[in-house]
Amino acid sequence: MRDLVCSAFMVLAAACLTAGASADMPQRHALLIGASGYDEERIGPGVELLGPRNDVALMIRALRAYDVPDANMLVLADGLDQTGIDFTAHGDPNRREILAAFSAMLERARPGDEILIYFSGHGSRQPQPEGAPVPEANGFDEIFLPLDIGSWEGAHGDRQAGVQNALIDDEIGEFLDGLRDRNVFVWLIVDTCHSGGANRGAGPGGEFRTRAVTEDMLGIPLEARTAAEQRAQVTRSGASSPRPDSAIALGEGGFVAFYAAHSGQLALEGLMPKVGAADARDNFGVMTFHIANGLLAGGVASYRDLAYRVLSGYNDWGSRAPAPLFEGDLDRALLGQGGAVRSPQWHARFLARDTTEIEAGFLEGVGEGAVFEIIVRDPDTQGPHPAFPGPYYVEAVEVGQTATRAVLTAFDGNEAARALPGRTAYMTARLADPGVRLALSVIAEPASGEMNAREQLAMEALSRLAQANPETLIAPIDFRQPGEPADVRIRVQDDAIWLLRGEPDIIATGRNRSARILLDDASSADALMSQIEGELHKLTRVRNILNAASALQGSRGLENLQYEAFVWQATPPRLTADARAPDDWACSLPDPSAIPADAVSFEELGTSDLNALELSHCDIVYIRLTNTGDRAIDVTPLYIDSQAGIHRLPFLGASTSTRIEPGEQPRIVWAGLRTFDWTSGYPASAGLERLLLLAVERAPGAAIPMDFSFLTQASLTRSADGIASDAERSPLGQLMSMAAYGGSVTRSARTRPTLDAQAETVLFQWRLIPPGAEG
Repeated sequence: MRDLVCSAFMVLAAACLTAGASADMPQRHALLIGASGYDEERIGPGVELLGPRNDVALMIRALRAYDVPDANMLVLADGLDQTGIDFTAHGDPNRREILAAFSAMLERARPGDEILIYFSGHGSRQPQPEGAPVPEANGFDEIFLPLDIGSWEGAHGDRQAGVQNALIDDEIGEFLDGLRDRNVFVWLIVDTCHSGGANRGAGPGGEFRTRAVTEDMLGIPLEARTAAEQRAQVTRSGASSPRPDSAIALGEGGFVAFYAAHSGQLALEGLMPKVGAADARDNFGVMTFHIANGLLAGGVASYRDLAYRVLSGYNDWGSRAPAPLFEGDLDRALLGQGGAVRSPQWHARFLARDTTEIEAGFLEGVGEGAVFEIIVRDPDTQGPHPAFPGPYYVEAVEVGQTATRAVLTAFDGNEAARALPGRTAYMTARLADPGVRLALSVIAEPASGEMNAREQLAMEALSRLAQANPETLIAPIDFRQPGEPADVRIRVQDDAIWLLRGEPDIIATGRNRSARILLDDASSADALMSQIEGELHKLTRVRNILNAASALQGSRGLENLQYEAFVWQATPPRLTADARAPDDWACSLPDPSAIPADAVSFEELGTSDLNALELSHCDIVYIRLTNTGDRAIDVTPLYIDSQAGIHRLPFLGASTSTRIEPGEQPRIVWAGLRTFDWTSGYPASAGLERLLLLAVERAPGAAIPMDFSFLTQASLTRSADGIASDAERSPLGQLMSMAAYGGSVTRSARTRPTLDAQAETVLFQWRLIPPGAEG
């Protein structure tokens, strides 16, 4: 059968083969699969995707930037000719052609090669057959949907029950094992949902939608799903693990995987980036967009570095953010670069004495406030021109998809240059500081239907706030027109002002209820304006602090702080008859002086700070910090909950100082998690939450430890005549202060001074789930 398939698709193998002279040397290859034009008659209305074809085109661009030859890319993608990329697909993403491509890649793989396997399209799941040799924890196989996907067949001859033409995770796993058997390093990217039980509706503002097809749409009968769940409950071990589930078993070595969502969670596609006019943007998978951004922008040496870049792109989604999953040999050099950091340069065109246009934009990872160094080239040597030594630094003021307008600026201790060289000069630009975007974009949705007097007053307050002079606001807030992309959408409905971040619609009840301001008869327009502005300020501060921290994450600005993470999972007690909820019980600290012996390390769980664990009520996370250098390190632990709260975390033991001296015994930070407030009787936080460590290495003789507790949400306002602490005056403190308190005129911030000052951030995340709730 394999010979028949390969002979029918020899053109695929031929398209992948490179010239014979280099055939024996290690090569980099890619198999890119993107399925967009799903047939509504086969599946149901609204299943066509616009993003996968663009995802594949963007990945081709990124791979070209890393010198992967076109001849080494095997592409199965429908609609690629509509993207403007100068590349012709080798076929469509149908099941038979995908399997033929697998065979072709196996035939050509040589020891030492590196191969990217990429999937973009719809994902779902189907019940795992009874008696499977390796039972899935949830009883279901994750599946990728080729274009010719059918419906549930049940038992069909000697074939196990399944969805017609589905590509099962086990089949992909066998293909990857075959590559690894040939001593090939594999990078797997799956930009699909891993669960079919997710809502398929449009996302925020109609701009985003999920990449999942439900089991109902595939015709999988309820009894088959129920039987699979019951089998899973029988075979599953008694104690659940918080470890995130990957879609495919990783096997031994030679492998790294990026998944757009954990099992049971959503993957999104939509108009990217989340700035600019709709007609100037294209649909992309959110994860793919940020992967390509990281590759094209350069400055990443390993897959771990790239993973940090990807995660930073999810900070705008709030507590309902999708949580990408990263596994495998993440510390390996990216795409065979040998640890070298790619630093791309782009052509810069003279526009005016102080203005240039750079041939790089959002697709290359350029953001508002980015700083470039302009280098004037000698036309003969291509080196720096001796007559124009500079330095010339420019700051991005207008960013498009593939071009940026930038103006002269002061940077890194240099005053702004008086003028750029003239139009005849040949100039290139390199990214000197990616910057951090601090402005929060907001849409006030128009009224829909009849409104009572309270709601009308709220609409008036919202309108007045949107029309206010931006420089008079307490935070950098950009009000945009309906239909444009935005970080927050505000809707007045049901006697409340709702602030929607990542949810497609209002969630009015339950633990995941949307943030809201309740209306009453005593409210005035002025009071409501202040309330709305205050809530937006909270969201702005949290988002900006996360953006600033993410820009430094994995930066190696500080190498002498070692950290290990552990999780201790609570055992729920027998609830009393008057319990108000499944998590209505008081939490306790099992050992107030040390990490409990039965706590499990993240390493044992096969995870790290990159991945979001699923934790619940009364679980405790511990971080053990060790100073391996010869200088003191000050570490401030902050907890950012799903409700925009920022809290200073304690250390175990009597000492509350942030200082960790050289040679000192490790210090331990702990975070006790709560989904129910036992004393008040009300549900507490739930959703995506973070633990942020702000670390600074101190010079000898620094007497007062730095403490960044001034960032906590309880300190929304500060006295204008207060004395700034060393922490606030430090480069890291200045960056975080701009993020938290920058005011309406602070649109972006720079990260370079913080890195130069031996500072770093460490960011852990987890999804806090109440008992009995789904992740």
